[in-house]
Amino acid sequence: MRIRPAVATLAAVTTTLLAAATYGQKFAHAHPLPEQQRQALFGTHQTNTIDKIQPPSENMNVPYMFDSDAKGPPELSDVLAKEKGASIAMDAILSSESLVRAISGDSTDFAQGLTLLLPTNKAFQALNDIPDDLELVMKRHFVPQVVTSQMMEHGATVFSYQRSATLRFTSSQGQAYVQADKRAPIAVRGAGVQAGGGMYFLVDELFA
Repeated sequence: MRIRPAVATLAAVTTTLLAAATYGQKFAHAHPLPEQQRQALFGTHQTNTIDKIQPPSENMNVPYMFDSDAKGPPELSDVLAKEKGASIAMDAILSSESLVRAISGDSTDFAQGLTLLLPTNKAFQALNDIPDDLELVMKRHFVPQVVTSQMMEHGATVFSYQRSATLRFTSSQGQAYVQADKRAPIAVRGAGVQAGGGMYFLVDELFA
């Protein structure tokens, strides 16, 4: 019986399979899937689906608490990962490379700062269907500069990311409102949560 050729063939196949597996791992690392990208940025916490929505946050005026041993404030992406009341919007953000870069502090488009008017899960609940142009809709909620609650009270007008919308702020009896283009004004919730790389407020409607 000629055994050597069979052994050699088996060894060659094994080597090829190992090489393919190694290449696959390198490719997956270089081109992560959305869920892999989520885990790389935010860990493996459970995300909500539209059918399992947690109530929006009610403590936006409470300062964000972080590890006292950490150096400097937490990154915006880390803070947003804890915002369970806006998990659907976070999934939409993670599907856009440019928006992921923005919340990670890795975008020159936001060199002047970032203010995010983060839509809550309630904003998505009010829709019959998820917009086809969801990335564009989410860009309207990103402002490439700092907009504080004081600026909102004084009637600031700013452009959204890539001038996708004009945002006009007003205030009445201590409550700030934002109007995106010609849409109806909506309430801006809280005094804002600030972190390294930007800050965010909550809104209960989409700029769709």
